[in-house]
Amino acid sequence: MLVPVDNVIRFPEATRGSTTELDRPQTLVKARDLMAQKLCDALRSLLPRLEEELLARGDASTGRLQRELYYGTRDVLHEKAQLLESCLASAWLKLCESWLQPADKAKASRAISEPTELQLLDFGAMDQELAVKAIASRLQSACDEDLFGAGHRLAFLCGQTESQGLIEDLIAQALDKALVDAGVVGMAQLELLHAMENHAVDLFGPTIHDLNLFLAGRGVLPKLRRSYSASTADKKQSNEKDTENTTESADLFALLQKLVAPPSTDGGGTAVALPMPATQSGGPAAGVSPQGGTPGQMAVAMEQVMAALHTLQGAVPAPSADVLMPNVLRDFRASDTGQSLGYLQAVTVDIIATLFDFIFDDASVADPIKALVGRLQIPVLKVAMLDRTFFSSKAHPARRLLDGISRAAVRCGPQAGHDDPLYARIAEIVERLQNEFTQDTSLFDLLCVELDAFLEGQETAADDRAVQAAPLVAEQEQRELAALAADQVLANWLATPLPSAVTDLLNHEWRKLLIRHHLSGDDIAWGVAMSTVGELVASVQPQPDVQSRKRLAARLPTLVRRICEGLDKLHVTDDRRLALTDQLFTLHAAVLRGAAPPAASTRPIVPAAAPVPAQIASEHIDCGETHLERVFLSPGTAPPRSERSDHAQSLVEGLQRGDWLEFANPESGPVRYRLSWISPQRGILLLTNPQSPRAMSVSPDALAVQIERGEATILAAEPMFDRAVNRALETLKAGGRTDVRLTAHWRR
Repeated sequence: MLVPVDNVIRFPEATRGSTTELDRPQTLVKARDLMAQKLCDALRSLLPRLEEELLARGDASTGRLQRELYYGTRDVLHEKAQLLESCLASAWLKLCESWLQPADKAKASRAISEPTELQLLDFGAMDQELAVKAIASRLQSACDEDLFGAGHRLAFLCGQTESQGLIEDLIAQALDKALVDAGVVGMAQLELLHAMENHAVDLFGPTIHDLNLFLAGRGVLPKLRRSYSASTADKKQSNEKDTENTTESADLFALLQKLVAPPSTDGGGTAVALPMPATQSGGPAAGVSPQGGTPGQMAVAMEQVMAALHTLQGAVPAPSADVLMPNVLRDFRASDTGQSLGYLQAVTVDIIATLFDFIFDDASVADPIKALVGRLQIPVLKVAMLDRTFFSSKAHPARRLLDGISRAAVRCGPQAGHDDPLYARIAEIVERLQNEFTQDTSLFDLLCVELDAFLEGQETAADDRAVQAAPLVAEQEQRELAALAADQVLANWLATPLPSAVTDLLNHEWRKLLIRHHLSGDDIAWGVAMSTVGELVASVQPQPDVQSRKRLAARLPTLVRRICEGLDKLHVTDDRRLALTDQLFTLHAAVLRGAAPPAASTRPIVPAAAPVPAQIASEHIDCGETHLERVFLSPGTAPPRSERSDHAQSLVEGLQRGDWLEFANPESGPVRYRLSWISPQRGILLLTNPQSPRAMSVSPDALAVQIERGEATILAAEPMFDRAVNRALETLKAGGRTDVRLTAHWRR
């Protein structure tokens, strides 16, 4: 890392002139360096404002710790201002090196450099992640148009197809990495990230705008529009990629065609393929009947079909939460217009109708959501007729909108109604498509952005609730670990025959004292308590000679004092304290007289009992506005080992942040929660829902039992359209009418 001695940012020499960079278009290099310089300029103007804000917040703080945090962060910021600029430039260049490179190299680079998504996150790491995510989200919401243009142009220069979230994520990650590289970590780092979020749009928005203008001025996709058809036209500059997409689209369309148009047979019963009209490139021509037709006739026929579909689209009734919409495409296919369709047009209608049949039959989608999705039959059919890459390209805006609706549907429970915010947002999207969509797919793009922003806000709300509840989960988890540690060390002593008074003291008061010392992290106090246990156990053992009894008499005052101090720390009641000390006095008096000790309490040997069936227990913890429900296995119970329980356990182990689960509730009906955090100690799962003020923590073993019993379900993450296609392919496979190779290609 280079530390500048003036206000000029020194870019790392190792990145200039490298083989990787020289292979890139010169425009990409200049765009990268331009953005680095402008980001540093923006940061330079931002730092004095942050210093003033931190100083003002420190003056207004009443708590000593908060005041010291603000003042200290301000001092660090002032001291490392120039270093931060240099680190930001370096971080931006390094991130660009791994992300903004040709697609074939980027794929290999990401496979090496990207960390696997962690399942076990500590609380501080989650705070930092949310702060970085908030900066990117703020930029995405306010600079959407410039981000769309600049992202697509950069992706085009790199030979990549994915651009969503590229630039804003890079900026947010570069700011975070710059702080770390400059040595600003911990609470100071978190405070600065939150402060930068408030100024992100004003300071870094213009840099994104300038980058977009620079790329457009250099002739990079100068006619880029926010529509799928335009971006497809731009991608045709890469002949190899376009051929690959066309082949994949044709393959999937051919597969689905077999589902609705089974092959005919010759006179001997041998299956033969139906004739397929083709374009000059060898692919099927949309709108051409088996009998052929002129290009003029195709255009007229398509216009007539689109006009008929537009009329039918306007006649689709409003959804009912209780009544599913019928498959209107079947009725359209049976109409006069549907009967006169060209061959591929008719096949397309049949394919879309069949896929919607599978969606309507999907048990994982709530009926109210199905009723809304049913209104999209005509718009989706229009898109499929106009652009058959809809079937294979998951980047198609119509597919992305269906995927977004699927993600939203997961959040909606089966009882979702009109007052549910997610249901209302999906209904609004469907209504706009019904009223506004004709043939321009840019409307799908716009609605995708709006839905993604809404879902992002929902996830942020869930993460905020997780931030509030995680300390409660961590605290309870520490208590459980402390109890486990206390039980383990006491088990060795309790396994030996001891008088009942000693056993009683160890099982209750001394166990609580050990738990308390474990939670406080006081190793010295823990050691004293453990040595006291050893001395207490030794003090009630028979003493065979006078000398040993004299040594015991000399140690007893110290032992009694330590026991009394422990009871004082626990605020044991006077009655309980008197009973314990009287019993111990009687024991010690007998030992000092050389008399036989009282009968020791022993655990009789009994046959091993059958394991107690697992029982789910729960408790509610309220702390201010945070309401947490703990779900765990009752002590002394354990789930029986079986193939089903092992499968349930493997499902729990595979859960990741962002997954959704549904829990049965006999009183209110099924409820759904999002996995927001997994504790690093014991893997406790923290679940939240943006629509609920409550959070839920579930131990992994308890969740496995719930899944095994059908009381909890992991909701499907695959989009509903993809599930419909997969079910269609499974139907074909079962009938022996599909190619396993093509099916595997689609699923990849």
